[in-house]
Amino acid sequence: MELPSTPRVVLYALAVAVGLGLVVAASTTGAAFGAYNLEWDGTSDFRELADQRTDSQVLLDTAPYERGDANGSVAVVLAPTEPYGPNDSRRVREFVGAGGTLVVADDFGPYGNALLDDLGASARFDGTQLRDERHYYRAPSLPVATNVSETRYTEGVDQITINKGTAIDAGNATVVATTSPFAYLDRNGTGNLSAGDELGTYPVVTTESVGEGQVVAVGDPSLFINAMLSRPDNRAFVTAMFDAHDRALLDYSHAGEQPPLAATALRFASSTALQLGAGALGLGAVWRRAWLAGGLVDAVRRSVSSVFPPGWRRRLPAWLRGTRSDDEPVDEEAILAALRERYPEWDESRLRHVMTDVLSERTRGNADE
Repeated sequence: MELPSTPRVVLYALAVAVGLGLVVAASTTGAAFGAYNLEWDGTSDFRELADQRTDSQVLLDTAPYERGDANGSVAVVLAPTEPYGPNDSRRVREFVGAGGTLVVADDFGPYGNALLDDLGASARFDGTQLRDERHYYRAPSLPVATNVSETRYTEGVDQITINKGTAIDAGNATVVATTSPFAYLDRNGTGNLSAGDELGTYPVVTTESVGEGQVVAVGDPSLFINAMLSRPDNRAFVTAMFDAHDRALLDYSHAGEQPPLAATALRFASSTALQLGAGALGLGAVWRRAWLAGGLVDAVRRSVSSVFPPGWRRRLPAWLRGTRSDDEPVDEEAILAALRERYPEWDESRLRHVMTDVLSERTRGNADE
């Protein structure tokens, strides 16, 4: 067998590389907190952990909040970049009211607080960066919450590591985790402890009952990114949160654009109309292929008949001469000879395949009669 030339091999390799690159580009994203962002600031590890511990689903809209049992379900909203409209807020509010758990993790943006307000929760994100000059991971801007209460969301959790997060004004909510007494809010933005900065313990995780469900506020969405999930004891905190529920809804509906390939797959999986449409297209393709195959058989019949010299036409079966007779034998070699002459570029396998189709057409025609 002749091997392809070197330039052709290089061309094939380049085509494969480009194709794979396009697939990767269409299925991943570089957006911060992106569910399909594999880099340090993405949440692909968080998404995979949800898959391992629960029946999880990534949401690109809020419609799934209305499906399934809210009891035993947890939904997670990370740093929303746009407001939840009235209809979206209603769906989330009804989910919580029916017994669902909603985790809202935010720091400096306005939309996390707006969502908490729409739900009737009392906790609010302060919006000022939290620092701790004594209890931190690598830098004071990564304070460690050393005071963690025992709840079903903190089983096996002794501390939580924050990455440039904020404190929570608890309101009527129950405080689950706080910083050490040496933390402060850097209100003047100096990056250091300054006059007027007040040392104290600041809440970073709270929980409160709303309707039949619960709202959990976390003062740092970065806690869930790939680079921070392995910091003490963030993975244990997320794992306990998932283990306390059977179903997880990872709500990226208001978190910016997702990669097109992943978004298409998610929308297809969640849309009955799209699935029915795809099924209809598949059936249409099968019907079209069958119709084209029938046309090919007719064309071959005409071609075979036309290439036989007059003396040979008597050797053709009646169905190739325009008439049918079940008693008349079929000369397969004559048909193959005619096909070889008509289509010299075809190989033997294709010739015999076409002949089989032609004979099958005859059988169908006789059955119809």
